[in-house]
Amino acid sequence: MRVTLIYAKSRLIKQKSAGIGGFDNAPGEYARDDIFPPLGIASIGAVLLEKGHDVKLIDDSIEEESTLVEAMQWADVVGISALTSNARRGREIGHQAKKLGKFVVLGGPHPTVAPEYFLNDGCCDITVQSEGDYTMPEVVAKKDQPEAWDSILGVTFMRDGKMVVTPRRPFIKNLDELPFPAYHLYDMPRYFKYMVNPGIPIVSSRGCPYSCTFCDEEMTPRSYRAMSAKHTVDLMEKLLREYDPPQLFFFDDLFTIQKKRVAAICEDIIARGMFVEWSCESRVDTVTFDMLRDMRRAGCIKIYYGLESGSPNQLVAIKKKVTPEGILNGAKLNREIGMYYKFFIIFGFPGETDEDHKCTEQIVTEAMPHNIAVSLLCPHKGTEVYDQVKDRIIHQPEDVEYGYWHQTEMWKHDRYTYAQLQEARDWLTSQHRKKCMGPWSRVKRKWERLVALVRHPELIRDLFEIRARRKAYRKRVSNWVGKDGRMTAAAKAGANATAAAERKPVNVG
Repeated sequence: MRVTLIYAKSRLIKQKSAGIGGFDNAPGEYARDDIFPPLGIASIGAVLLEKGHDVKLIDDSIEEESTLVEAMQWADVVGISALTSNARRGREIGHQAKKLGKFVVLGGPHPTVAPEYFLNDGCCDITVQSEGDYTMPEVVAKKDQPEAWDSILGVTFMRDGKMVVTPRRPFIKNLDELPFPAYHLYDMPRYFKYMVNPGIPIVSSRGCPYSCTFCDEEMTPRSYRAMSAKHTVDLMEKLLREYDPPQLFFFDDLFTIQKKRVAAICEDIIARGMFVEWSCESRVDTVTFDMLRDMRRAGCIKIYYGLESGSPNQLVAIKKKVTPEGILNGAKLNREIGMYYKFFIIFGFPGETDEDHKCTEQIVTEAMPHNIAVSLLCPHKGTEVYDQVKDRIIHQPEDVEYGYWHQTEMWKHDRYTYAQLQEARDWLTSQHRKKCMGPWSRVKRKWERLVALVRHPELIRDLFEIRARRKAYRKRVSNWVGKDGRMTAAAKAGANATAAAERKPVNVG
């Protein structure tokens, strides 16, 4: 069977993000909506390849409409993955495929929580809920047997005008049994030219054991599962050997939850002599001094922490299960190790007050992260916070198109107008620059680092090892990264030229 898998991306988001500009006038760490090869469809594609199917992966973020149409014409089955922010685009592509007479499957976050949005519209034959690695091959095999669809776990479809929902498929427990994602079906060098920070993403675990109110339990299940340390480093080594990327990004929801696994991954990276720099996402209360030391020695250069708020009241309300003291302690560990760290913050939770904003500003000022990203709450279906504010929703999240730098008001806050929340967000961003990135803050960071070196002489030995590994790393990626650790002028010019080429007018409907 010939299967085309498409990652849907809103035309409007593409246009808005491209208009922000290039690297030199970036409003933060990233210049625009960053582009990465979608791993969801790449993982499903790998399983389909193992089953003997022919597969094409199409990323709507970078491909022209003509390329999508050509790939759909080629296929027997068209699978479309859609985030909530891209739900309308996913439905649009589904209609295009149906007009071509194709069997259409919708999957991903929004089809998981709201299959009716697609099925009632007639843009697909069936939707897949949650993990689709094993579900999609069954759907492909039984596409011409609708009477047998009841036997497929984790799907929803229409029969005689009524929606049929089959039992959820159990989550995959052993991720090592899955083939590596089909990276080879993407043009990886092309992605490097599009990216703000060129590199390749990896997902080595799934799920998160925490229960934050703004997170969807279906797509980020409380059941945490991870590749073994060896399997993870095998994948890293494979990507380095085949694509020679400047860096790797761990897109795990929570990379640092299992301390022994993180230590084993770092030990294996060093033992294999892999000269690579990488980043990951974490919680500030899950890291330890020894863990951060191991990660730094193994090439980790950045950690992104989901902070959300610095207010003790809001941290309890959103079930974050972390305290302001825990935030400050974790941040201090990062400064002692010399690790770059960034906070993700959300403004606009229900019940939020000026005092909550002041607490968050105080935490940011004391913690001194190298960067922050402040977004406004987008309550998604399937989350606890959506149920809390659903009577104040003015636009359903799937009916608007939005990205990080282009947001739309979805609900009426009980205290603030949307403009006031935007002002509060911009104020925090400006205060971070003023209080955390000035000369005095740099002196404080250097002083804490010096004190840590005196108290922990092993860190001095680490410095020599890290510098030697970084020298080998820079030699490997000299075409992309200069001695200052930033993109070379040639790489930056090429990436900006690629971005400029994308800024042609787009029909957003």
